[in-house]
Amino acid sequence: MSMNTPELKRVSVILNPKAGQGRLLSNWNEVLNALQKGFHDVQVYKTTAPGEGASFVEQLHSETDVILAAGGDGTVHEVAEALLSIEERKPAFGILPGGTCNDFSRALGMNQNPVKAAEQLSQKKIRHIDIGEFDGHYFTNFWGVGLITHVSESIDPDTKERFGRLSYYLSAAKSMQTWEPFEISIQSEEFQFEGKAAMFLAVNGPFTGGIKPFFPDTDIQDGKLDCLLIEEPSISFIWDVLQNRLTDTSYEGQGYHYFQSSEIQLKTAPQQLIDCDGEREHQTPSVIKCKKQHLSALTGDVSF
Repeated sequence: MSMNTPELKRVSVILNPKAGQGRLLSNWNEVLNALQKGFHDVQVYKTTAPGEGASFVEQLHSETDVILAAGGDGTVHEVAEALLSIEERKPAFGILPGGTCNDFSRALGMNQNPVKAAEQLSQKKIRHIDIGEFDGHYFTNFWGVGLITHVSESIDPDTKERFGRLSYYLSAAKSMQTWEPFEISIQSEEFQFEGKAAMFLAVNGPFTGGIKPFFPDTDIQDGKLDCLLIEEPSISFIWDVLQNRLTDTSYEGQGYHYFQSSEIQLKTAPQQLIDCDGEREHQTPSVIKCKKQHLSALTGDVSF
């Protein structure tokens, strides 16, 4: 369900000026002009260190109609989690993509040109979207353990900025040589598993690393997380993932399991580092939930 909401007048832009090697700043005046055509009051708050974006959300949420995260996936995660942690009235959420991959902005249909994205945001098209939650924390795009974490940790920041999507190809190839299986227990209404695995992933949005490597038809309004368990990856599996050729049945019966669920209880031995929207701060065990249509978000109309 979507609707136009002309009553949204005040917008607070939380800008990470360092994201994407300063990509947003190169056309910033044009971005501002586009936003000012749609919103009566546009205020910009620049971050200078991690955590400042969350602080701005805490300060501004009661006096603005929209909070925009202007930056890369890290900025989006920080701002969205801070907004979702507020129990009282929440302003609408939007993204001005300015990073390397901009995964969740793509899920929301945002144009990857910041000026065109600002024009989309000024149209004030609202959708109520699903959000992932685990152990009191939130994620917009994905939650994972195992190989997905190794891939993320192996990416050199300089390589990521220079080569973007290619960096994920290189990191996946490197991780294939060093991954170690771990014991995992998965309990949900739809699926149960006990045994060794290489990776578990629960996704809300379809993009990872700027591509749709797992489930391109993921729905961010259905109240379900799309879940992938890999017992033992093969070279052909990784290649199909990177080439966007994976479907929900292509590897079934070959150590690959796909299911949808609104709640998953997960334990591992040994403990595994969790990759949540690219941030790695927590460890298993965990209970992962989908909060259906929990966030009001400004969306675009681009199909990737």
